[in-house]
Amino acid sequence: MQRLGYLKVLAQQTARTETSNVASLGQRLISTVTKRVKVQSPFDPALTDYVRIRLFDRVYADLRKQVLDKQPAASAAIELQDLYLADPRIPSTTGKLIESDWRFYPYLGTGLDLIKPGTWSVMTRSLVFLALTPKEELAAFEQYDLDHNPLLLSKEQTAFLLYCFIDNDAEILHPLFLGILKFSNPEFDEREAADLLPGIIKAASTTFSKGSLVVEDKERLAKLEAIAANIEKQRGKPYTGSGAREGAIRVRLEPYCDFGLFVKPDRHRFSYKTTPAILRLMVDWPGLDATDHFLENRFFTTLAGIHGLQVVEASDDNARAALHEAGEQLSSTLGYSPIKDASLLAGIRLLFKHGKVLELGRSRDILRSWQKAAPDIVRFTVDRMGELAYVKFLKPVPPPPSSIKT
Repeated sequence: MQRLGYLKVLAQQTARTETSNVASLGQRLISTVTKRVKVQSPFDPALTDYVRIRLFDRVYADLRKQVLDKQPAASAAIELQDLYLADPRIPSTTGKLIESDWRFYPYLGTGLDLIKPGTWSVMTRSLVFLALTPKEELAAFEQYDLDHNPLLLSKEQTAFLLYCFIDNDAEILHPLFLGILKFSNPEFDEREAADLLPGIIKAASTTFSKGSLVVEDKERLAKLEAIAANIEKQRGKPYTGSGAREGAIRVRLEPYCDFGLFVKPDRHRFSYKTTPAILRLMVDWPGLDATDHFLENRFFTTLAGIHGLQVVEASDDNARAALHEAGEQLSSTLGYSPIKDASLLAGIRLLFKHGKVLELGRSRDILRSWQKAAPDIVRFTVDRMGELAYVKFLKPVPPPPSSIKT
């Protein structure tokens, strides 16, 4: 699943039901994006190019004839996802979902901690994503609405998803991005990038002690090692456009076009070019062992630099108001919300709506001091390690003396 906008469907689906399964999620996603929309000629030039370049299989022969023959009174029934992927505002036209692969698509949601494995139920991080997704974008999956193309990602959504990817794939991403930045040419293709993966995966496997990993991590490491072996077998063989090499690298390149770290000289091809944004990211994220510190203390400052925002540090009053709002929106039936997720939502809103930086580590410090000063307002629970995990606000918080909007 290469276009991250599809995750909006999965997040919404899991938020509607207590439990689910792979079949219901995957099949419902496919049925949603493959709905056909009737489009009349004259066809948009971007759509014409998309059909000509991307929909070249024989199964699309009739559609190609309808769109490419330029008949004055022609019409065509086109899949919803194709209409959205053809949008020239999308940084990449790749990522069309295939009906026969429905069972694979929900796993990106579990890999990013949006969906709980096993029960296939919503995790709070999905609720953060939905809180950053306008209802018009969700409605656009039900009825075609190019003005609210749901495959486009806002700055808020890209910030959230970038955090999720780094949080879950840092051991591959950091050395991969460093390797790409060492290429002699800023333009590269997926084969060049994929050739870096076997060495990166082997290094990660050596670093982690399998005996100390939980079962899920052991399984993931085993899969990565198998991928590395398959990529090694493909070295020197003709390029086929599909296989272990392509599958492993595309999910680590295509999303970062949505994030602005890479651009594609040709939206239809798997060739890429680095941008100043990835240089800024890697300066602020100096090493794999610095990942936790980066996410806790530099993430939002880095985003501000990437987007060229003029920012100031959020005041304690502004931070409390934003954390309270986020916590209330994400709270469970018992009134508790995960501190990290509430802090992530609060930090994103402060940055992009108000030009204020609130790092995750500072959010935790503010909540601690707030609880000591006002135990009648703030209550915590801790995890098995004794670290703060969940927060509950016991009563409404008075507005800060100075408005958060200033």
